[in-house]
Amino acid sequence: MAIDMETIDPRVIEGQEQIAQQEDSLMGEFSPTGSFSRKALNSLVKVARKLQPLFGLKADYPDFDEDAEVLPTEFTRLLMMFKQATDDAVAAEAVDADKVFILDDVTDDSGIQVIAGKLTALAKDKAFKKFLDSPPPEAPEAEEEVVVDEERTPAPEEMDTSIDELFGGRL
Repeated sequence: MAIDMETIDPRVIEGQEQIAQQEDSLMGEFSPTGSFSRKALNSLVKVARKLQPLFGLKADYPDFDEDAEVLPTEFTRLLMMFKQATDDAVAAEAVDADKVFILDDVTDDSGIQVIAGKLTALAKDKAFKKFLDSPPPEAPEAEEEVVVDEERTPAPEEMDTSIDELFGGRL
């Protein structure tokens, strides 16, 4: 079912654009800054392309054409997705904690290489792939608490008549 963009209220589109800008701004705060060579960044891109299909994405992140001082927002978003999945897999005890990485620690090529190494290990980890394929755990259902208004609902032992008598009285 295709959505006709002309029938959508312009305020909705404007709101979506504002949310996207806020999200980009927030993601930009998480973007590692430092001195990153094109070669190191492209080695990380290569690994990211191996992981993208595991998340239902096309393996199409473009190569870097030059060195960078700040990782692009889209690339940071991709790395944050991998990080969250890794953290979740560790919490579920599906993979070892040594696979966890911290983007804040990345300031140079050696930090990029550490993340690339950890992501390469994840891309090959059968337990991680199985974790990603499994449905997310359901939140535990809260048991329904029965609230009894004691003024209006007498406890069974306080009732003078039995249920049979009550029904018999209706007949």
